[in-house]
Amino acid sequence: MKKRYGQHFLSDRNILQRIVRLAAIVPTDSVVEIGPGAGALTRELATVARRVIAIEVDADLIPKLRASIPQNVEVIEADALETNLSQVASEPFHLVGNLPYNVATPLLKQFIAARDQILDVTIMLQKEVAERLRAKPGSKDYGPLSLLVQYYATPIWGFVVPPGAFMPRPKVDSAVIRLEWTHGVPDARDFTDFVHRAFGSRRKKLINNLVTMCPARSREEISSVLQLAGLSSDARAETLTLEQFLRVYNQLR
Repeated sequence: MKKRYGQHFLSDRNILQRIVRLAAIVPTDSVVEIGPGAGALTRELATVARRVIAIEVDADLIPKLRASIPQNVEVIEADALETNLSQVASEPFHLVGNLPYNVATPLLKQFIAARDQILDVTIMLQKEVAERLRAKPGSKDYGPLSLLVQYYATPIWGFVVPPGAFMPRPKVDSAVIRLEWTHGVPDARDFTDFVHRAFGSRRKKLINNLVTMCPARSREEISSVLQLAGLSSDARAETLTLEQFLRVYNQLR
């Protein structure tokens, strides 16, 4: 168990089974699990799925993990952040995992990049981060991560997991959430970068951030763009819906 990996192992079987049910896995499915750790969730997944591929970064855990898992589980020693998830399995798969708190956001970006191969995502992560994934405009949790995820997927809330369900106990609550992809959505790295910059100074009005971001446009031009998007010049980034951000982005582009 190493602090640098942010490891907190879940052992409550009732919670493990609830995660598997939320993932809606059937006996013909393949599953890729991120961070199996001691293998508790891995074994529950293996009782339901046809095949489980478990990706574990901690080499010290691999021998015991391989010795304790069913035959339909393959363990890969690798860092999921450096793994091309599109090539892990030969067929589309469900992705399940207990994400380390310190790498949750970059892992989410990995999942989005491989969404053509990933059927859906069921993950446990810090409750605060899970709240950000489903946050609505105007709430304190709403920000670039909310828009990044909601552009590509519909977040479905699962349940909260208290610290006492883990060894060692984390200092915060965790939560399980499921992401179902929105079909037909094109890649939008430029758009999501634009959103991130628009949130650069949350206390500023959006027009002030846009003036800085778009030096070739006058303040009057940007004000007109906001009006065309149905927004006032007093609007702030944290109040815009995904659709409004897309309208502003497309007008400025």
